[in-house]
Amino acid sequence: MHPFRFGVMSTGRPDGWVNFARRVEDLGYDVLQVAQHFSLRSVPPLPAVALAAAATSTLQVGTLVLDNETTHPAVVARDAAWLAAETGGRFELGIGAGWLETDHTVVGAPWRSPAERVARLDEALSLIRACWAGEPTTFTGTHYRVDGLANGSVTPNPPRVLVGGGGPRLLAVAARHADIVGIAPDMRSGRIGGAAARTVAPDRVAAKIERILTLTAEREQPVELHVALTAVLDRAATARIEKTAAAFGLPPEEIDDVPSVLVGSTAEIVERLRERRERLGFSYVSVPESALDRLAPVVAELAGT
Repeated sequence: MHPFRFGVMSTGRPDGWVNFARRVEDLGYDVLQVAQHFSLRSVPPLPAVALAAAATSTLQVGTLVLDNETTHPAVVARDAAWLAAETGGRFELGIGAGWLETDHTVVGAPWRSPAERVARLDEALSLIRACWAGEPTTFTGTHYRVDGLANGSVTPNPPRVLVGGGGPRLLAVAARHADIVGIAPDMRSGRIGGAAARTVAPDRVAAKIERILTLTAEREQPVELHVALTAVLDRAATARIEKTAAAFGLPPEEIDDVPSVLVGSTAEIVERLRERRERLGFSYVSVPESALDRLAPVVAELAGT
């Protein structure tokens, strides 16, 4: 069983980034994570995590996640290897197939079918691993090709790789390549909404985890299971509980069973996270920036245990 780790998902700050990173570290969180978006407010992920790592001493940093469709994987391999080396192993590479349609359309990039995006990610991860294994790198695939690439990305200690999965094809890719598997909504539609939320209802999550554990059963080291929280609610906030439960297609009394939602006091949340790790295997929890202070006492009690 993996020990608990807690990340903070930044929504992007126009200023005060260094002080924010230091505060995340001071509160005891393990990782500061940055998303990549073009159609939503966000900081540039790789410069942001590099700056955060330089301003802190123990805080890990990572991407949650890079969009594979926006950068050639050989460039990702080079940059990730360099960050891992320069931060003393504190960088974690989160990468996905690209899930938000408007991130692509606003910059005139093609919005490929879900099957093609997943296939491209699968191949990209093979290329990234090849770049880390030795140089010069030669790779010929359906979507990517490099010939004698000497880009300095080879590293004896590559960063750990996080891949989130919502659908069966993406979960299979995560099982093949990732050290950390995020159990995520099925976002093949390219939009946020109730249909996606219902794919992380309790029974659907349990099925996804069962699939991941089956696909990774032969691994020497078990994968780390990750969940990103979408809501942290007070027990008295009945209106918010009802609204959140409705988004998952559930009655309010079943909201405690949703793995991406936490409800209640510090003691209740601590117990709930322990129970979820025991039953589902989740040990790596990413907290929205808005809940940074709310969950700090939980992190103080559980981190590393």
